[in-house]
Amino acid sequence: MKNEAQILVIDDEKDVCDLFKKALTPEGYLVSTALDGGSGLKVVKEKKPDIVLLDLKMPKMNGIEVLREIKKIDKNIVVIVITGYGTMDTARMAMTFGAFDYITKPVDLEYLKAIIKDGLKLTLRAFGDRMKEKEILKSLRSRQKIFAKIKQCKGTRSCLWEVALRSFVLGDDSFMAEWMEDPEISKEEKLDLIRIAEVLKADMGKR
Repeated sequence: MKNEAQILVIDDEKDVCDLFKKALTPEGYLVSTALDGGSGLKVVKEKKPDIVLLDLKMPKMNGIEVLREIKKIDKNIVVIVITGYGTMDTARMAMTFGAFDYITKPVDLEYLKAIIKDGLKLTLRAFGDRMKEKEILKSLRSRQKIFAKIKQCKGTRSCLWEVALRSFVLGDDSFMAEWMEDPEISKEEKLDLIRIAEVLKADMGKR
């Protein structure tokens, strides 16, 4: 089964990059590699990978610095740090800067694959949360536009029907509530709206 998730390996040892690419590509992952932090960050900006496998001990730009920059680019990218036995404290520090997990060298490839799968579950949840946020914002904007349009035509009976219909068909009582609380709406219009709502409620109850 194709995973098609994008994984970036940032490690100054080419053999390690090649090993991970060879092990993960057959799993269906799209694997990119970078031999230093600067090059890795360029790939992060261009491809926005789902997972980054990041070596902590690298020349020029160390893993902690790279991790912090990755999180600035996209906080939802899952970073798994790779560490030697002598840098365990640094690995734990990386967790405080947003790393998802760490794995020690020599790397157990099966264990790495398991961590990657767990990390991808996190990215899916983050994606789902972002989609929910977008849907909520879309709904709010739509609702604001609709109510503004309704208010423009206040004083007409067709407008009262539209308010009542949206309340019952869309299941959104806020249209009714806002209309009833609006001081610009006359008492007669509010009474009309209540009567229309009662008619709609009775009609829908028959279906």
